Amino acid sequence: MSQSASEFRLETSFRKRLYFFTGMVVFTLTAYILQLFNLQIVQGSENSLKAERFVRRSESIPADRGNIFDRNFLTPETSQPLVSNSASLDVILNTSLLKNDPRKVKDFIYKFCEALSIPIVYYEKELQDSRMIKKIRSREPFVLLEGISREQQERILVLDNINKYVYLVSSPARVYHMGPALSHVTGYVGKPTTSDLQEKEIKTYQLIGKGGIESLYDTTLRGQDGFRIQKRNTEGNIEEERVIEHSVPGNNLILTIDRDMQIAAYRALKGVRGTVLAIKATTGEVLAMASNPSYDPNILSGKNKLDRSNHFTRVTNNGGFLNLAIQSRFPPASTFKTLVGLAAMESEHKINYDPKQTFSCPASFTLKSTFKGVPDQVFYNWDKKNHGELNLAQALEKSNSVYFYQLGYKLGAEPILAYSRLFGLDKKTGIDLPGEATGFIPSSDWKKRTYGNKWFDGDTVNLSIGQGFISVTPIEMALFYMAVVNNGKIYKPYVVSEIRSPLDNSLIQKTEPTILRDIPLKKSTVEALKEGLYLVGYSGTASGVLNSPTLPEIAGKTGTAQTRRRGASSSNHAWFIGYAPVNAPPEKQILVAAFVEYGVGGAASAAPAAREVFKAAFPPGSFPRTDRSRAKTMEEEAPVEQEAF
Repeated sequence: MSQSASEFRLETSFRKRLYFFTGMVVFTLTAYILQLFNLQIVQGSENSLKAERFVRRSESIPADRGNIFDRNFLTPETSQPLVSNSASLDVILNTSLLKNDPRKVKDFIYKFCEALSIPIVYYEKELQDSRMIKKIRSREPFVLLEGISREQQERILVLDNINKYVYLVSSPARVYHMGPALSHVTGYVGKPTTSDLQEKEIKTYQLIGKGGIESLYDTTLRGQDGFRIQKRNTEGNIEEERVIEHSVPGNNLILTIDRDMQIAAYRALKGVRGTVLAIKATTGEVLAMASNPSYDPNILSGKNKLDRSNHFTRVTNNGGFLNLAIQSRFPPASTFKTLVGLAAMESEHKINYDPKQTFSCPASFTLKSTFKGVPDQVFYNWDKKNHGELNLAQALEKSNSVYFYQLGYKLGAEPILAYSRLFGLDKKTGIDLPGEATGFIPSSDWKKRTYGNKWFDGDTVNLSIGQGFISVTPIEMALFYMAVVNNGKIYKPYVVSEIRSPLDNSLIQKTEPTILRDIPLKKSTVEALKEGLYLVGYSGTASGVLNSPTLPEIAGKTGTAQTRRRGASSSNHAWFIGYAPVNAPPEKQILVAAFVEYGVGGAASAAPAAREVFKAAFPPGSFPRTDRSRAKTMEEEAPVEQEAF
């Protein structure tokens, strides 16, 4: 029987649909089988682990942060760390035994405080209803106490109404062996803030670096957490535990810091507000960096939140978090005279200047007024004495201001400001510490925008002794003196020398010295400046402090910056920047910068602070002295330098 045309079309359509659906079924089954194969065979072990973590409770194993060592590091086993870790115990409340009932949890906390004599205010935040409900629902560990003492541990274990609801877990604690003496370099660690959790890859239970290298090298130090799976019974006791992935400690850091020099720098600042900085002249390695007031990183990283809060408040109110070496700026005062002399010698074609020529240096310098009815300005020498005829080296030796008033006035402001910028006094040094500030170099345009008037000759005269509008950070000024030591080369300062593996001590990364600036300087310029700086420590303003047979020969410059509180010398800031041993090759020399707020004078407080670091760096017998040295006794009264406008 023959098919009609319509029947043929229907049968053809049916077959096409049948083939299509059959293909879809086959394709779906094939994909399903392949996926089963992938899940069960290819990714079987991983998915089995995920399933087990879902069914049972998984718990992270925090990794130890890397240790930090000083420049004398040999091996982790034989070297004393600057920063390390210790084990401590935390008390965790098992809220499931209290049926996750906020009211019952509150009642238990009251009993817990009474049993361990803890002020209830300690849990003020946790006792807030909204906070407690959120904490219970998050299923995160409910930490009652961190870093408990042995006495607290014993009391918890003997109290049946307490210990059956809590369990103790081991947690790492950070130990800063030099405490406040190195805190501005190391920083400290703490719990992450809300912004940290949003901006960084970090978990709520982890510690994060706060300040110093703990912050800048946080991911390097943090390591990789492990995790374990625990099976607990209805009473909260662990029936089974299996470590799935072991934690990996963070990398170790080797610093450029010298422990003995750092201690000397910190002790030299006792009772004053200031900073001391020591740098290896031909590499940029920071050998010491102390700032006072300071803070105790052991308290801020500790487990007692009341102690942390109280200490944080005290340090904040006292300005103790500020690293004065890199985060403060002040007028450079007489330490700037060296740069003025350099600018004059390098610009000799403009003023026909020879450092051997002399200027008459009476007690004052008078700047004639160019405005009718405006009196002349008189700028005094720091000691208001007539020093006679002086050349550049002698002017540096005596810190004679009148010499530099005349030299700066003759040279003009632009060359001085240009060389200030060239040597980076308005730029960050790039040191591997957070929060570095920059100095400020004024200009005629800036003054017109800010004050509405032009740059006057009086501004130039003030600038020539490092006063007026200019301000610098101690580390910026130290790097300028590095250029003098290195014939124009300035190395980038750094604190971290090496990063090493905690597993086999293998070298992961090494910091190589980097030249920031290489400024061509005439040999005669450098020699003239070095001669003047040598005389400062030998027979000049700092000789009573620095010229001693127990010290190497020290060259440098004192400085005393007037503040807005003009009048008494106690309102002046004190500077000293110098290097030693003078007669050693540059690679053996270290550079020390000291700054003391309201330190009276450079020779009164800053030079003595620098002296302590030089003593730590060069013990008696470790340095030669030249024949021309005639060491003075340390008992001689140190002259006090006072700059004047």
